[in-house]
Amino acid sequence: MVLNHSSSRYVRDTGGYYLPDQDHGPEHSEFVDFFATYKATLPAIGRLMKVCRARVVPLFPIYDGKTHRLTIQVRPPMDDLLEADDHTIARRMNEEVEIFVGPRPEQYTWILKLLKTRKPGEIQPYKRKDLYPIK
Repeated sequence: MVLNHSSSRYVRDTGGYYLPDQDHGPEHSEFVDFFATYKATLPAIGRLMKVCRARVVPLFPIYDGKTHRLTIQVRPPMDDLLEADDHTIARRMNEEVEIFVGPRPEQYTWILKLLKTRKPGEIQPYKRKDLYPIK
């Protein structure tokens, strides 16, 4: 979602949503902890909260393959971020993802290159030969 005048209208009219695991490169991200490593994380939810005067409510869909039902797990609003800096916002968002994904990692879309953007001088894990030996 691009933050502009239409963003607040979108949130107001539809309730809006934001997918937190996007990677737009180092110039738009904060490098913050994510599970046992770090990830380039967009701190956009802080701006959404301010521009749209919106509350951010973390949620996570859980699919049960046996019953073919989807359950939506909801956590309390992240109201503690209104005055936070970008680093704190990004880390707090990753904490919420960790809370949801930790107990059920199979429910997360791991095919995304979540760790694509690395700090200068580091190799993307997807290009490391030691992680993916040729058989």
